[in-house]
Amino acid sequence: MRREVLIVNDRHREKWAMTSNNHQRTAYPNRKISETFLDFAAPILRMMPDNSCEKDIQTALKIAFTVWNAIVLADVNGNHHYLNQILTLTSEDPSSGLLVNQLIARKRALFGDDQRLIGEYKVTLKHGKMNLWAEAREPRSLHRQSAQSGNGLHLTVPPHTTHQSG
Repeated sequence: MRREVLIVNDRHREKWAMTSNNHQRTAYPNRKISETFLDFAAPILRMMPDNSCEKDIQTALKIAFTVWNAIVLADVNGNHHYLNQILTLTSEDPSSGLLVNQLIARKRALFGDDQRLIGEYKVTLKHGKMNLWAEAREPRSLHRQSAQSGNGLHLTVPPHTTHQSG
């Protein structure tokens, strides 16, 4: 069974144009973040069996989400903490390290002009079709909000997992 992808809902792009009056503007392509996110995560999703469950897809997307946001935070806000943490955690496992390094190279080569953070996202599977809703966040406003409130985007680096085939 072949999995089809249906991309739904995307918001915030218009809001940024109105609220970025006194601050340096971040570049955004004219493309939904959900569509971009799926395109970025495609190499991981292609490795998954066609009968993958929603939980397995969530796990794969969590890896892509973490790498994407770590790169945006490093490149836009100069916060290398999360990127360094990912690289450190995957350095012990050659296959994980290779995957993460390939995603880093993919983000910078193919999506380097997209400086949006991926906020909340939701994946659902219905009748063999994957639906993805994703929220985009402006990294510079997040940096300002975080400095003011002590809150911000919390990236969770996935724990080291070993995939076994059987």
